Amino acid sequence: MIENIAPAAIVLTYILIGLSVAVIVGFAAVKVATNFKQSQNTIIGLVLMILIFVVSYSASSGADYVQYKAEMGITETISKLVNAGIVTFAITAGIAIVSILYAEISKAIK
Repeated sequence: MIENIAPAAIVLTYILIGLSVAVIVGFAAVKVATNFKQSQNTIIGLVLMILIFVVSYSASSGADYVQYKAEMGITETISKLVNAGIVTFAITAGIAIVSILYAEISKAIK
């Protein structure tokens, strides 16, 4: 019985996730459009994250995909995306650590 319900439940789950994402993006777009001045910091942060990812993606080679077995389905593009994600994480983690250190040191000096 569960085998008959599972495909429909999965499709319904995908539809609900898509609907939720559409509502969230819609509310965010309305918030940005109605109150642009308060949304500037968020937009700047989003643009900086996209810029960091673009730089990471362009610096990634993706040449290590030959190390994986063919049945794993790892292509050069997937390898490049994974490498870009790791580099993006490292850069943002470094920025977070430097920001925390700066905040604590400046607070201790005052």
